[in-house]
Amino acid sequence: MDQCWYHGSITRSKAEDLLSKVGKDGSFLVRASESVSSAYALCLLYRNCVYTYRILPNKENKLVIQACEGVPVQYFNNLDELIEFYKKDNMGLVRSLKFPVPHEEEETTDDLEEDLDPLPVPPILPPRSISVPVNETKEDLSPNDYTQMTEVSTPPLSEILLQRLQHQDTSNIPEEHLKLIQDYLRVHITNDLETVQLGSWNLPQLKKLLAGLCKGLFNELSRTLPSLESIQMVFDQQLSPGTHRPSQPSFEVNRAKLAQLASLLSSIEDKVKKVLIEGPDSTHRRSLIPPVTFEVKPDCLGISSKIHLKVDVEMGKLIIKKAKDGPEDKFYTHKKILQLIKSQKFPNKLVIILETEKEKAQRKEYVFADSKKREGFCQLLQQMKNKHSEQPEPDMITIFIGTWNMGDAPPPKKISSWFLSKGQGKTRDETADYIPHDIYVIGTQEDSLGEKEWQEILRHSLQEITSISFKVIAIHTLWNIRTVILAKPEHENRISHLCIDTVKTGIANRL
Repeated sequence: MDQCWYHGSITRSKAEDLLSKVGKDGSFLVRASESVSSAYALCLLYRNCVYTYRILPNKENKLVIQACEGVPVQYFNNLDELIEFYKKDNMGLVRSLKFPVPHEEEETTDDLEEDLDPLPVPPILPPRSISVPVNETKEDLSPNDYTQMTEVSTPPLSEILLQRLQHQDTSNIPEEHLKLIQDYLRVHITNDLETVQLGSWNLPQLKKLLAGLCKGLFNELSRTLPSLESIQMVFDQQLSPGTHRPSQPSFEVNRAKLAQLASLLSSIEDKVKKVLIEGPDSTHRRSLIPPVTFEVKPDCLGISSKIHLKVDVEMGKLIIKKAKDGPEDKFYTHKKILQLIKSQKFPNKLVIILETEKEKAQRKEYVFADSKKREGFCQLLQQMKNKHSEQPEPDMITIFIGTWNMGDAPPPKKISSWFLSKGQGKTRDETADYIPHDIYVIGTQEDSLGEKEWQEILRHSLQEITSISFKVIAIHTLWNIRTVILAKPEHENRISHLCIDTVKTGIANRL
């Protein structure tokens, strides 16, 4: 291949160094995959992060890359076709391909500064070792399609774990057990890795391994438990004075060993999950923001037990656990956290709006130890959203405020001109007529329509003008005076509180 953007069998770190030196959003290169033969890796720089997309051949030797969920899978005859296709905007990559990064010995100015005004050379960025966030990988993967995956570092995960095993003293491990462990690390761990990437925490292959290793223990327990239960039944009635004999020390030791075994099994499962998600070297990397666990109480009737909320900023996850050091019960990615609502009445209470599997909103209320804990939790979640979300917060919003004395008459069939401010008063330039406002506040007097009928007229009129289905944030009616607030869907979860008040007037002393 003679394409300037193809770099052959360079390493992942080398590719990231080349992109970092260029430092321009949209810079890209293609290299050979380090872990899959006949596959490629497309490396793309965006906002100082390197995104890696795997390009795989299908059975007909056509190349495919699934950039993101909802984008149709495209097949290409060669890399040239693929690159040309993804140079277009909104094709599923985090950004369109803009600047091909040539080989180091080639001149880069012609390619990288085409159609651009001369700019000063950007400062050289430090080498980055950045992969696609786990939550995005989990949601984009599909068991039957070629999918977007992050590149696995060389050597592969299984080889690294097998090398670790070789450095351990295995002289006390039975030969058949050692073979089971080696088989899992060599072959079956890849199945568990795929399971985790699909969003499941079941780990069937690990459970099969633990069942095999504990087979002798389970057999011994099945023989021992009936004896223990029999003794328990014998001594179930209150013993006569002087008949109680102290337990043998060996029993306490064995019971402690069983408790240690249960803790060890839980710890093994957690550590395997961590390695499958973060990679084998995750323990050697110091996270910029370490995971933080908060002890809270669910604000529900009849539920008084405490639970633990763990915020992992680097992984982009909110984890719910019953025990602080126990296994995960449930987790939500940053995309599923829709809104935080701080209680104004109770400074330590917080409402979290979460998106469930069926794209429905679920409301969870928690009580923290104090207001400082609640504020720390909110700041960590905000940091997590800022780190992983690709949707920037708006710098400015526009609000339309309209009042209408309807005189007890129904509105005309078409009121779109009212929203466009096409009247005799001050109006915007006609070029901005169809730019939608972020929030619409409509006040009416002597309105003869019902609330539901009026809000449907407003939503239908706005959708006709803007092609946006606005959300009704609030509607409040006092006698025949009514206020309706509508907002764009993306602002719905940014509005947490709405205050309503009344004022005294000369009409019936209050409105």
